[in-house]
Amino acid sequence: MLEKRLGLIGKIMRRFSDAYEDMDIYAILAEHSIYHTPNYVYMKGAGRLRAGAGEACDIDLRSLRQGIGLSGEDLDKLCWTDLSEVTRVITIENLTTFFRWEEENSILIYLGGYHNNVRKKLLQNIHAMLPHAEYLHFGDIDVGGFEIYRDLCKRTGIAFQPYLMGIEQLKEYNDCTRKLTDNDHKRLALLMEKEEDSGIAAVLEYMSRHGVKLEQESIRLKK
Repeated sequence: MLEKRLGLIGKIMRRFSDAYEDMDIYAILAEHSIYHTPNYVYMKGAGRLRAGAGEACDIDLRSLRQGIGLSGEDLDKLCWTDLSEVTRVITIENLTTFFRWEEENSILIYLGGYHNNVRKKLLQNIHAMLPHAEYLHFGDIDVGGFEIYRDLCKRTGIAFQPYLMGIEQLKEYNDCTRKLTDNDHKRLALLMEKEEDSGIAAVLEYMSRHGVKLEQESIRLKK
């Protein structure tokens, strides 16, 4: 019965909350702990963690090239036993990029678009243990990507910085850029008003002036 009414539910939720305007219905429901499938958090990189207590063994993320997926229900059982090598925490918007990306001395976390309460709790727990690490967000260089970035900073309370989401990338991968649609221009104009004095203002202005956007899958991993 719920699935038959998803469209109506999404319409009602978006009408009464601006925060849901650009979120799909499954992301909205996840904010209220209603999941279409079990909600998993994917992460990889550096650090050692332990799920459970007692004689449970530590898991070294460095030994798992493609990382590990943990159900949101199991996060309360998770504890970090060694973060001494971690200097950066990087959230990644798209799953394809998450699987192919590698960074030394970093924890990489698949965000999957707008983060939800499960990922929020994980990020805040890591931040409490690593308050002086560098926190970065890597996403699409388009209006949606920067809206996700703003939402991430606001709702976690963590001062994330955009990563590989600048004018340099738009120029370097110019052949891979796509033209902004009329709707993109309208949304971008509204975002530019909100971010007039922020660190992403120059990128937004460049996007508007040249009418371009770039998906993060176009960014190549450099070693």
